[in-house]
Amino acid sequence: MKICHWSAYVGSGQNNVVELLVAAEQKLGLDSHVVNIYSANQEQWSDSDIHVAHTHFPFKEMQRTSSKPFRVVWVSHGVPEHLFTESVEASKFGYGHGDAWMLFQFWLQNADARVTFWPRHKAIMETMVDKNIPIYHVPLGIDTAFWESGESQGKYQGSPSVWTGESCYSMKWPLDLFLMWPWVIKELPESVLHVSFLDVNYHRWFFPLVNRNGVSYSSHISPVMLAQSQLANVCKSVDFMVGLVSKGDFNLLSLEANATGCKTISYAGNPYSSFWVTEGDQRTTAAEIAKILKGEVEPRNKEIVPDISETAFAMKEIYEKTV
Repeated sequence: MKICHWSAYVGSGQNNVVELLVAAEQKLGLDSHVVNIYSANQEQWSDSDIHVAHTHFPFKEMQRTSSKPFRVVWVSHGVPEHLFTESVEASKFGYGHGDAWMLFQFWLQNADARVTFWPRHKAIMETMVDKNIPIYHVPLGIDTAFWESGESQGKYQGSPSVWTGESCYSMKWPLDLFLMWPWVIKELPESVLHVSFLDVNYHRWFFPLVNRNGVSYSSHISPVMLAQSQLANVCKSVDFMVGLVSKGDFNLLSLEANATGCKTISYAGNPYSSFWVTEGDQRTTAAEIAKILKGEVEPRNKEIVPDISETAFAMKEIYEKTV
């Protein structure tokens, strides 16, 4: 069975998942490949038994040139509310704007199989499909052996040291954390916040905030997107990782951090996090974070992070049903 995964090579978490998944599928004996949606000579992939759409891909061209029954398995990586919001905001710029929400609806209607990694997203999607159309929930896994191995190369500054490194999308950027950090350091003046991957394009908004409210003086903030080996070291070198993804959704970074053994803090809902805090009034959340950092809260009995082999096996079963 020939499987073609369509992805954008942008170094994103989404593409990292695709690369991991394809390698795991190959170990299962599948003829799986990653194809850049911007690459040349795409027609060579039109005879694939399954096209897995992770982002945009040349749907009409592949459909027209395919010599086999055309089958698309769509993997929904986007948060439904974020896709909706981004599409509304993009529409303000006029003709030719991107519309991720319309694409989301297109695949709900036109894919041969629909996949999500999040039970919450699955429930939303099930309200939008016709009767008896299944939405498959697949466990999102990582290379657990890699993230569990290794050791710290030196503790990060702070008592305690706290790190965050989410990409700057509004459902997970550090705005809430920056707004609440002054109240946290009032309780723990020796704590230090470490921030990675705060894109330079956002500095004009974020740095006036952190300079004005004093976060700059108790933090190290960098635009650098760390490589996986660096991320693994960071997670083993800080006391806590904070990943405040809206609605308590987990993401790739939270899976990786939890697999290293790092103590993690998220909004309520992430099954893999050590501690949950309230999403809402930042004063309430700051007080909850301060208690956690002081050691006054017992960690949750969190779920074990899945291995990518579990993801590959579940996807293989879906391909076999779809072909």
